[in-house]
Amino acid sequence: MLLIILLYTPAFATDSYDAHNTVTCDGIFFQDVYYDREVLVKNLGRPYNLVLHKYSGYLFFSHTIRDGDQVDFGIMSCHVDSKECKPITGVPGGYAIGYDKENDELYFGGHDGIYKYNFRTTKAEFFEEDGKSIWAIFIRRNFYYIEYPSQRLYVYKHDKFVTVYEDIGIEVFNFFITKNLEIYFSNKTALYKVDRTSEFPIMLDDETVVRQIVEDTYGDVYFCNNDGIHMEDKPYKRLKRIALIEQCFGMTFDEQQRLLYSDTDNIYRLNPSQDAQYCYDKLIYSKRKRNQS
Repeated sequence: MLLIILLYTPAFATDSYDAHNTVTCDGIFFQDVYYDREVLVKNLGRPYNLVLHKYSGYLFFSHTIRDGDQVDFGIMSCHVDSKECKPITGVPGGYAIGYDKENDELYFGGHDGIYKYNFRTTKAEFFEEDGKSIWAIFIRRNFYYIEYPSQRLYVYKHDKFVTVYEDIGIEVFNFFITKNLEIYFSNKTALYKVDRTSEFPIMLDDETVVRQIVEDTYGDVYFCNNDGIHMEDKPYKRLKRIALIEQCFGMTFDEQQRLLYSDTDNIYRLNPSQDAQYCYDKLIYSKRKRNQS
């Protein structure tokens, strides 16, 4: 993502500004740049799997639904500008969301198979894999899905879904192929990247929990983890955190490459801040004072 690099100003400038300003500075830093944080949807239950359909402006995501003592998943769509939301009906236990950008097709997965979304009727229609519980869907060149609870990875070949050969005996929770055909996958143990030369997985991180993997327009890959947003720290074969977020559950980008992300309860959009320089100085200066005390 192309970002403006902020220049650091002396602390006394912050103190002078602070005496005449009531800016709260309650946004966040993303790649060392301060952004204001706008709430798009609130009071949700762990919104996962954020997917923005840029042609319509609707954000699709899964979330937990409580019915008495029972907890299940459902899929919802919200327009990012009007902020009007509505549930997607017809997908029992809807959790997985996969977008085929090449064909502009959207798919959902739930307790009993894969469903295709009809943009005209705004309803989901059964597609494939009757009776299978779907954990995740990914589409690039081929159609992939992860079955629950086996966590086996399947791919559509020769008019049917078959298990991925390289995946035999390996659990998969997240699977992603980049525009440059780099392969990442994660499970409850760690995050891995498949080495192009040896075709063997290389562990990038085993300390955080990966909840979503996305790619922006420029081909940069981001990992939404339980402690924030990370990128691969090349060439060191490790992760670096670029945004501190307590319990990040999902993320995506809009048509202007603004970050949308979710935490335990809400979905936010990051907007350029008119007070970016002031808040940067204020928060960095406050952090330094805390560290010195």
